[in-house]
Amino acid sequence: MKIPLFAKLSLVILVVGTGAVLSSSWKEMERSKRIEAEVDSLRQEADRIRGENRTVEEKIAFFSTDSFEERAAKEKLGMKKKDEQAVMLDTGTMAGQESSAREETGPVSPKVSSDMPNYRKWGIYFGMMK
Repeated sequence: MKIPLFAKLSLVILVVGTGAVLSSSWKEMERSKRIEAEVDSLRQEADRIRGENRTVEEKIAFFSTDSFEERAAKEKLGMKKKDEQAVMLDTGTMAGQESSAREETGPVSPKVSSDMPNYRKWGIYFGMMK
């Protein structure tokens, strides 16, 4: 049985066309998977950035409070309110120097001398020490 040339040519075109469509579909499917993976990655990054933004916003809100601004002005700039008296104490060295000074000299005298540590002078000045 002889197959007509037109039928052979149609069969070849059909096979080649089907192969081309399948190849194109496969490439499109792979491309779609890559895009979905990239979208998921970008969503995760966006969630991470939103979390960082929330943290930064919370910090900004905290740093904008009046109590923080007042504390920072007092600690870093030595500022005070009009009706306040500012005193700076170094508590780390004060405790150690105070105990050794008492051991060496006995009771604290109310007189202020030039060789006396500053914290003792302030204590006497504010009436906390004698």
